[in-house]
Amino acid sequence: MIVDAMVFLYALLGVTGERETAVQVLAAADRIDVPDLLRAELANAFSKWVRHRNVPMATALAALEDAEALIDKAWPGDALWARAVELAVSKKHPAYDTLYVALAEMLGTPVVSFDKRLREKFPGLVVAPEGAMR
Repeated sequence: MIVDAMVFLYALLGVTGERETAVQVLAAADRIDVPDLLRAELANAFSKWVRHRNVPMATALAALEDAEALIDKAWPGDALWARAVELAVSKKHPAYDTLYVALAEMLGTPVVSFDKRLREKFPGLVVAPEGAMR
């Protein structure tokens, strides 16, 4: 399965109310594929948590290492960019999210996401975390 950044973030930094579900998604996955963009998204999110939510730097760095250990393959953006732009334009949605959708199309496996708007725009390709554990 493909897992978006928020699933990793919620699981690894313990976001109240979503952590348990996110952890279950990661534990249930036989394989986790992501666009290489995930690393930049997590680095950005974790740095914000350190600066604005008083998460210790050591916790953020450990979470980055944990995320890396969970990933089976990070797919290069150049294999996904063109399709991601087409999807972004056709659905009027940010291209960084459609990189995940382009990967889902390519691999024939869903993206697991907490993002309701993304799920609504790409039904069948993007599923809620609860739907990924069935």
